[in-house]
This record gives sequence, structure tokens and C-alpha cells, in this order.
Amino acid sequence: MTGLLCRLIGVVRRVCQAGTIASFAVLSIVTLLQVVGRIPWFDAPVYTEEVARFALIYLVAFSCGLAALRGELVNVDLFIGLLPPGARKVAEALSLVLVIGFAAAIVPGSWGYMVNGFGERARAIDFSMVWVYAAVLIIPLSLIFFCTARLFGYRIPKSEIAEEADGATALNPNSEDGRC
Repeated sequence: MTGLLCRLIGVVRRVCQAGTIASFAVLSIVTLLQVVGRIPWFDAPVYTEEVARFALIYLVAFSCGLAALRGELVNVDLFIGLLPPGARKVAEALSLVLVIGFAAAIVPGSWGYMVNGFGERARAIDFSMVWVYAAVLIIPLSLIFFCTARLFGYRIPKSEIAEEADGATALNPNSEDGRC
């Protein structure tokens, strides 16, 4: 893959990682506020339930593409594991093409759903719902982007996945397998 394409994938990946972390942090904080709000003499803000739902939606939106990129979406490993290596690659490519096709099919509906949110406000906080509904558009777009990258050979090196688990997330353009 070209260096420019690898950098683009890296930037989008970083944005999704940051969005995932931010969404999880917000979800954790408002959930903690809800739990503490059960204590007598401490009232949790009214909007915590709504913000928790929004954060969960964005958590899914930002992380589903990353899961696709890493090959961690729900898979039929029992079936694919029994196949010879050549057939396994064909089955994985076919599943990526199917995910891309299904995601592309729902993009127009997702766009329409998001556009319908203009003028609609959240109940507990004065917040435009179009920003919440945008997550419904992020999901298929990130799936298309990351599944296409994976289909065309982008892989995260095993060493980088181990670094991510340790907290470091630097892209390694000179990986062992010649990919980004």
C-alpha cells in the first residue's frame, strides 16, 4: 500500500480510537454519577440517562470499524478454521465484500435518518439530535472504509496489536509483513 493511503488509514484509525476512548470515558463518568445519585442527599443531574445512551451509541459507532480492521467482528471461526488456507482467504474476502455491500446499502437510509434530526432537540439537555443521529451514519461509513482497507491488504502487525494492548498506538510503516 502506498504511504499516503497508509497515513490516511492511520489518521482515521486514530480518530476512531480517540472517539472510542472519549465515548467510554463519558459513559463511565455519567454512569458513576447515576450510581452516586442513589446516595441520599446527592441528586444526579437529570441528563445523565440521556448522555449515557448517546455515549453508548458513539462507542459503537467509533469502535465497530476498528473491530472490522482488526478482524474482531463476529466471525464464524469454526467454519473458517476448518478450511484450507486458500479457501480461508476467499471466505474472509467474501465476508468483507458482504459487509461492505450491506453497509453501503444502509448509507442512504442512515443519511436520511440523520437529516430528519435537524430541528429535533434532546429532551433533558438542549442538544441537537442530529449529532446523535450522525452516529448512525458513522457506523456504515467506518465499516466500508476499514473493511475496504482490510480487503486490499491492510493489516495491523501483531507487534502493533501487542503495543496497542500496552497503550502505545504508533503506526509502523515498516512492519514484518510489508504492510502499513
